[in-house]
Amino acid sequence: MLAAGTCNLKGIIMNKKVLVLLTLVPILTGYLLNISILIPGLGTLLFYLIPCATLIFWFYLGNRYSRTNWNILQATVLGNCIGFISFLLYLWQFYFRNDENRSLFISGISQLFVSGISLFTAKFAQLFESQVNTITQTSYTTMQILGLLLMVIIFMIGYVFGKVKARGGNIVEVNSF
Repeated sequence: MLAAGTCNLKGIIMNKKVLVLLTLVPILTGYLLNISILIPGLGTLLFYLIPCATLIFWFYLGNRYSRTNWNILQATVLGNCIGFISFLLYLWQFYFRNDENRSLFISGISQLFVSGISLFTAKFAQLFESQVNTITQTSYTTMQILGLLLMVIIFMIGYVFGKVKARGGNIVEVNSF
């Protein structure tokens, strides 16, 4: 029994509004990664730690979403809505606006959702370039797409893991007659 005035942390984490608010964490980790690169020594360490921590958190968040009454499609769309919006803003800024009309703020913000996991997407993005060791808009767009796909997949794995764990580890439920 909780005493009056104490906080039930599990109840707070399960609150749907808090879960939706936690979808902003990749934006924060992307910003932190971009800023930390400027710090000698520590920036290199954080360059490797932040992407791993972001994906672990995203798996955890998918697991937490599995405890709501949302199905996997609803949870995935809600959990990754910031990523989808970021990708649409990215496309708008880099493919439908010229350099003179592009907003630096919007174009910067639109890349933060997946920049926290760029360690995992950058090498694959270079495979889409026609020249070796070249980075063009194709690479950046590929990183956005691969990053969003990776976040969606990790989230869904966390969701499924949470559902399986809640059922007692049984992946398939067999109804007996």
